[in-house]
Amino acid sequence: MSRAPDVPKELPASTVSDILTGKRERLPDWKLVVSFVMVCHRYAGESGLPGDALGTVEQWQARWRAARNEPARPHPTGSYDLYGTPADEAERRATRTVARLVRLAGDGDAESAYRLAIIHVLAGESAEARYWIHIAVQKRHPGAEAFAGNRHPIEFAANLSFAYGQAYEQEGHAKRDIARFYYGLAARHGHPHATERLRVLRAVPFGKLLPAPVGSDRRPG
Repeated sequence: MSRAPDVPKELPASTVSDILTGKRERLPDWKLVVSFVMVCHRYAGESGLPGDALGTVEQWQARWRAARNEPARPHPTGSYDLYGTPADEAERRATRTVARLVRLAGDGDAESAYRLAIIHVLAGESAEARYWIHIAVQKRHPGAEAFAGNRHPIEFAANLSFAYGQAYEQEGHAKRDIARFYYGLAARHGHPHATERLRVLRAVPFGKLLPAPVGSDRRPG
């Protein structure tokens, strides 16, 4: 990837991909970070998309400095979620899932933008959620307007996240980690069936998946 005008550093596609997918754990240098932020803002401006959720260069510099000065964390001994996945593994899994959605949404995929809005709503990141639901509306996702105007967005998003988890669980063992990710988001907001599915997946990690609870076969819309 060639360097964009007025951007301090070239952004090789492979390097950016490795960082976004969690393959590269070392903190990138500041010139690469600021270049990426500038390019994202430029794309948002040229596309007519809201750039507020991206954060300013100053905010990113503060975050980068905080990360650089943060002491090394000990290997986690607790659990990250209800199914007992170690924190570092669960965080990498979540990072890979979100990074893939960001790449697809950047290529114009409305469903990926819609899912990112759901994830950010359930993560309590309202600015990011507004950004992605705006993208989903622009891309004419069939459920985006209803989501944007819903009076109970967290409950709405939790139900959708549970439905995504169900869909991935039914695809078999290879998709079980993604199912857990979506179930975990829903369970943190009190979705009873999501909590039960996480319990089942934890209880039979290598066995045949049990059927979803009766009456909870809603699919993503």
